[in-house]
Amino acid sequence: PESAEELHSICQAPELAQVEGNACSDGLVGKARAFAPTCIDACPQACEPLNLALNAYLTKGGQPAAKKVICQYESAFECNVGPQNIEKCLPLIAKVKGYGFRFPESAEELRSTCQ
Repeated sequence: PESAEELHSICQAPELAQVEGNACSDGLVGKARAFAPTCIDACPQACEPLNLALNAYLTKGGQPAAKKVICQYESAFECNVGPQNIEKCLPLIAKVKGYGFRFPESAEELRSTCQ
């Protein structure tokens, strides 16, 4: 893009909105959504970061790789662990913990993990 307006129009393109929508229903996040739809639906901005974190965990070195992604997108994940959504997300957090993927269980834990 050669201008701010051009960048804005590219970012508002319908095909990008479609890709973002798929981030919440496809792949690993889609599987997570099948288990905890209210958690995923409450925080659509966290879908792509969650996908990146899960992929990092599985392919780039486990928990340390996932932690880097979680902290890179800390503000997106605050939605999942904040007071309005934590009850919706705790079952999913517990489920992935069973696979060895540790996700913060509160906003405070998220902040302390990423300090």
